[in-house]
Amino acid sequence: MPVAEGKYLPLTGSCRNPGLTGNFAKLKITSMETALELKRQLGLVTAVLIIIADVIGTGIFVTTGSALAMTGSAKVVLVLWALGGLVAITGALCYAELAAMWPDDGGEYVYLKKIFGPLPSFLTGWISLFVGFTASAAITSLTLLWYLNEFFQSGFLAGPLAQKMIAAAVILAFGIMHILGVRRGGSVQNLLTVLKLVIVISLIGAGLYCADWSQAGRLVAEYSAPGDGKSLADYGLVLLIIMFAYSGWNGATYMAGEIKDPQRNLPRAMFWGALLITVIYLLLNVVFLISTPGKDLMGQNAVAAIAASNLFGGGIAAFITLGISVILFSSVSAQMMVGPRVYFAMAQDGILFKSLSRVHPRFQTPDLAIILQTIIAMVYVFIGKDHIMVLLNYMGFALGIFPLLSIIGLVIMRYRQPEAVRPFRVPLFPLVPVIYIVMTAGMMTASLMKWTETSLVAVAVVAVGAVVFLVWKRFFRQEA
Repeated sequence: MPVAEGKYLPLTGSCRNPGLTGNFAKLKITSMETALELKRQLGLVTAVLIIIADVIGTGIFVTTGSALAMTGSAKVVLVLWALGGLVAITGALCYAELAAMWPDDGGEYVYLKKIFGPLPSFLTGWISLFVGFTASAAITSLTLLWYLNEFFQSGFLAGPLAQKMIAAAVILAFGIMHILGVRRGGSVQNLLTVLKLVIVISLIGAGLYCADWSQAGRLVAEYSAPGDGKSLADYGLVLLIIMFAYSGWNGATYMAGEIKDPQRNLPRAMFWGALLITVIYLLLNVVFLISTPGKDLMGQNAVAAIAASNLFGGGIAAFITLGISVILFSSVSAQMMVGPRVYFAMAQDGILFKSLSRVHPRFQTPDLAIILQTIIAMVYVFIGKDHIMVLLNYMGFALGIFPLLSIIGLVIMRYRQPEAVRPFRVPLFPLVPVIYIVMTAGMMTASLMKWTETSLVAVAVVAVGAVVFLVWKRFFRQEA
């Protein structure tokens, strides 16, 4: 059964806009004198783990059910997950070139500013501040409490207020942790992400081992009625939903100003991070689809739990829900780690309150920017899960605009400044960026055709952001 316009999208990986900082993360205390810098303390492994932590959330565990319902074909679902990986890998290669040119905290906030000027960069920060990272951290923390409550059958977290209080406490704890130091926060993030990988790889390994391979036909099974044809726009919309589960493939660029040897490490981290996630997602989908008849998965959100129950029995399935909770802890931590770099960058450039560009003198972190995200995310927690999902649903279209603009900008820069120093060049140019641009533009066109109302609301919110930018620039802009 297709997802109707205006209905909630399946809860996904990060659901948020990738974008952040500039100027090699320098915080100017005076015009030309004393400067306090965010230090380069993160290595290649941490950069890869940031991407994995930022991407792998609940999306992979719930999206396949909706994709099956919308396509009626297991074979098509696998192909679309593979195409989603292609979009992520081509996007990562393009961002690797941009990040190596401008190795600053900020992702497309930096790239859009360098290529197109301050308005597009402000708009990506605008979406990040009010939707991308804050709403995503809130919905992820609430969801992990739901999974914990499912595991502990006593229902001691059943009260909605209790769940909100604990979810807010999780956000607060990670906010404090990431204030206390990049290296310390990065170490905890690495530990959580390694634990996440152990859980996911264990599920894949055990699932492939226990699967009944005589049922391999389920991987290519068709469930649609004869003559129930799908349009290209229908498939584009399903791919858009799948891409929400891949969102965060450019996560390392958020903290590029804090990664050691960025011209070398960032391109490697971007490529390997996106490739590993694609392989993991495809293998997980093989496990899901071979474990259970497709008709029993169609439209289901608890796809991983259903698959685990069929493969291992109900007792093990309960531990899968606990494992997903651990996975979501890692996701909240990643969102609280990288998101504040957007607002830090905006403040550096004078388009947010200057105080947000402060670097803590002892901990070397953008503490006030982290505090801002912590407060907004906690407010969203108390607004409630349903309202946040409406917000994320309506803003999904907007979250795809700015990475698309950044990669269009990459192509423009190749012809505008062919002599510019590029420590890393996208291979097979212009084929790689063209693949990303065509596929992303196709998904957004499908969204406009099928979910016209929600897409236009997203465009309207971006337009409001443009008005806010003009007002701020006229009356409130502070010197960078």
